[in-house]
Amino acid sequence: MKTVIGIDYGTKSARAVLVDASNGAVLCSHTVDYPHGVLEGSLASIDDYDEALVELLTAVTPPAYRETVTAIGVDATACTVVCVDEAGSPLAKRPAFRDREQAQVKLWKRHAAEPQANEILAIARELHEPFLKRTGNTVSGEWMLPKLLEMRDLDREVYDAADRAFDLCEYLVFCLTNVPARSTGPLGFKGLWSEEGLPTDAFLDAVRPGLAAEYAHLMRGDVTVPGQPVGQLSAAWCERLGLSPDVTVASGLIDGFTATAALGALRVGDAALVIGTSNVITVQLPAFRKIEGVCGIVKDGMVAGAYSLEGGQNCTGDMLEWYMSNALPADVKTQADKRGISPHQLLCERVREPWNNTVVVLDWFNGSRNVPCDLSLRSVMMGLSVETKPEDIYLALLQSIACGSREVLEQCRANGIAIERVVATGGMAQKNALLMKQYAELLGLPVQVGQVEEGPAFGTALFAAVAAGLYPDVNAAYERMGIHDFTVYEPTPDRRDAYEKLYQKHHALRQLMSEQ
Repeated sequence: MKTVIGIDYGTKSARAVLVDASNGAVLCSHTVDYPHGVLEGSLASIDDYDEALVELLTAVTPPAYRETVTAIGVDATACTVVCVDEAGSPLAKRPAFRDREQAQVKLWKRHAAEPQANEILAIARELHEPFLKRTGNTVSGEWMLPKLLEMRDLDREVYDAADRAFDLCEYLVFCLTNVPARSTGPLGFKGLWSEEGLPTDAFLDAVRPGLAAEYAHLMRGDVTVPGQPVGQLSAAWCERLGLSPDVTVASGLIDGFTATAALGALRVGDAALVIGTSNVITVQLPAFRKIEGVCGIVKDGMVAGAYSLEGGQNCTGDMLEWYMSNALPADVKTQADKRGISPHQLLCERVREPWNNTVVVLDWFNGSRNVPCDLSLRSVMMGLSVETKPEDIYLALLQSIACGSREVLEQCRANGIAIERVVATGGMAQKNALLMKQYAELLGLPVQVGQVEEGPAFGTALFAAVAAGLYPDVNAAYERMGIHDFTVYEPTPDRRDAYEKLYQKHHALRQLMSEQ
C-alpha cells in the first residue's frame, strides 16, 4: 500500500487526511482548532500554524502506516501573508516584533490595505499595466502587493527585516522542505504574476521608487505548478515523524482550488463551489478570456496546462455567524437548545415557501470580491415588514449567497463560457440542505454535493499523489482516487419563474448599490 497526506489550512482550523493512493479511501483524519483564532484586525498567530502542522502530521502518521507514506500536499487560505527573515524565521517570532502589527500574519480577509490597493490600481490603469487583463481590471486589498505596501508605508523597520514574503501554503511547504518554492496559484491569483513574470519595473517603481527590486526580492523562488514536487520532507521532520526520507512534498495550493480535483471539475464548463467561511468558485476555461469584474484568470493556477478562473464571495459563513451572534432573537436559540439542535436547523425547518421570500440581502458584509470587485461596498437588507420573521431573514442570507454565485457564473456566460456542471463541497454544502436547494433553484441547474468530509484536504492529497509520480496527472488521480458519490439537488421546474423573479430583484439591488 502507498498512502498520501493532504493538509488543509482554513481560517479558524486546519485538518489533515491520510489517503490510500490506490482507491481514495481515507484511513486517518484529524482536525485542529487554532487556539488564538482570528485576531483583531484579521491577523493570525504564526504559533497556531506551526503547532497545528506538528499535531496534524503526528495524528495522521500512526506507526501502522508510516512506511506507506509517499507524499504530502498542503493547501491554505490565500492571500494569508507570512514574511520571514534571512534565516527563514517568521518576523512575528522575533521578540522585538512580537507586538508589531505589520510583522504579524495577515489573513486573507484583512482589508486594511485597501487604500494601497486603490493607489496601485490607479497607477496600473494609467500605465495600462498588462496584468489588469487577468484581474478583472481591478486590484484587491486582500492581495500580496497591497499588504506588503501597507507594511512598507506603516512600519519600515519590519518591512526592511523581511527577506521573503510567502503566501501561507508556500510557507508551510518551506517549513516541510526548507525549499523556498513559489506556486502558480497564489502567485498568479494573488501576487500579480503571470507566465511572463511579475508586473513591470516601470509600474512598480511608479508605485514607490525602488519597489520593483524590493518586490522581486521578496517574491523570489522557483515557480512550481499544481502536482509538481518541490522537494523531499526534511530530515528533521522525517526523524520527528518516523517517516522515510523519500517522502515527496508537493507544490502548495490555495484551499478553494483543491475541490476542483477532488470532485472531478476538470473539464471546460465545470464550476466548483467551496462553501465555508468564504465562498470560492472555480471554472475551467478553453483559453484565456478577459472577464470584467471577475478578478482572477491564471494559466496553471489550478490544473497544470489549463487556464482557470477564480471567482467567489468573501463573506458566506462569516455572514451567517454575524446573524447568529448579533441579530438572532433569543427565543430561537432557546427553542433550539431545548430540542438539542442548532439554530440553523431550527430556522431551516421553519421555512415554508422560500420562493415567496420578500426579504432581499446583499452578501457584501465584508465587501464584494467579484462582480463588482469593490471591497468598500457594504450590505443592504430590503423588504422588511412587521410580519418578517427570523427565518425570513435567515433564508434571505442563504439566497444572497446563491445569487452572488450566480452573478459570477452569469459573467462567465456573458463572455462565452457555458456553465454545464456545478459541483460543491465545504462545511456549509454538507450541513445545510436548504442552502444547496436554493443554489439549485436560483442557478437553474442541478448542484452535485460531493460526499466527502474534508473536501479541500482530500483534494490536496490527489495532487500529492501526482507529485509522487503515482499518477501522470490530476485527471488520472481523480479517476482512481476522486469523489464519485454525490447528493444532487435539482431545481423545481414549476418554481422557475418565481426564483427567476427573486434573482432579478437581487440583481437589480446589486446594480443600484454598486452605483452609489
